[in-house]
Amino acid sequence: MASRKGNGRPLEDFFGLLLLFPWWVTLIVGSGLWGYLKLQPSPTGFFLEKPVLIWFGLQFLKWACLGASFVSGVLTLKRKILFASAKDIEAIRAMSWREFETLVGESYRRQGYMVEETGGGGADGGIDLILRGKGQKILVQCKRWQKVKVDVMIVREMFGLLHHEKADRVIIVTTGTYTPDAMDFASGKPIDLVNGKALVQLIRDVKGEPVATRFATTAQSAQPAPMKALNVQVPASTATAPACPKCGSPMVLRTARKGTNAGGQFWGCLKYPACKGIVGV
Repeated sequence: MASRKGNGRPLEDFFGLLLLFPWWVTLIVGSGLWGYLKLQPSPTGFFLEKPVLIWFGLQFLKWACLGASFVSGVLTLKRKILFASAKDIEAIRAMSWREFETLVGESYRRQGYMVEETGGGGADGGIDLILRGKGQKILVQCKRWQKVKVDVMIVREMFGLLHHEKADRVIIVTTGTYTPDAMDFASGKPIDLVNGKALVQLIRDVKGEPVATRFATTAQSAQPAPMKALNVQVPASTATAPACPKCGSPMVLRTARKGTNAGGQFWGCLKYPACKGIVGV
C-alpha cells in the first residue's frame, strides 16, 4: 500500500507546498517580500554570516512565491475550463485519467477543502488526492472506469490506507458503478462510494445549478434514478432520493454507525459535513 512520505527532494516538496495555496496568497507574499527587500541595503560580509544567509533566504522565498503564484494561476485557469466542460457523464468519461483526477479535486476544492494531488495514483490506483479542511483528513481514489465495476478489493485497500495514513474518511469516485460486495463492505464504515451519477449531481450542485435543473425529468424517465454514494444500500422499492430540506442538494441513503439508530438507514445530504440535513426513510 502507498505511503505518504517525503520524496527526498526538499525543493520540490517546498514548491509543491506553495502550490497548495491560492495564487493570490503567494502573490501577496512574494510582492511583500519584493517591496521589503527593495528597502533593505544589500548585506556585506561572508556568505555564511547570519545577515547574508537571511537576505539570500528571503530572496529565494520571494522568487519561489512569485513563481508558485504564476504556476498556480495557470493551473487554476485550466481547472476552471475543465470543470466547466464536465456537463454530463459522457463528457467526464471522455477525459483522461489525469483530467478526471483534476476534476474530482476541483469539485472538493470548491467546497472549501485544501486539495493535495499526490501524483501517486495514476491510472492504476492508490491515493490520488488528499483533502484537508473542516476538521478532517480525507483520502480520495479516482477510478475512470466505464465497463468494469469497482470491486471489494479496492475498497478494502483504501480502508487499510485510512488507518495507515491516520485519515478520517475515504472517498472512492468512479465514472461507473460498484459491485454489491464493495457496497456491502463500505456499509457502516467511513467510506464514501461515489458513482458516475452521484458525481454528476455533485458537480452540478457545486456549480450552483437550480434544483429544478438538477432533478429535471425526461420523457424516458419520469423520476430521477436513486443515487448510490456514501454507504448506499438502495431498498428494493428504489425510492426516489429526496432533496435536502436545508440546502436543496441531492441526498444519499446512509447507514447510522452509532447512537440509538445504529444500523438504521436515513437520507443524508450529499454535501455533508458542510450541510447536515437528514430525512428519515
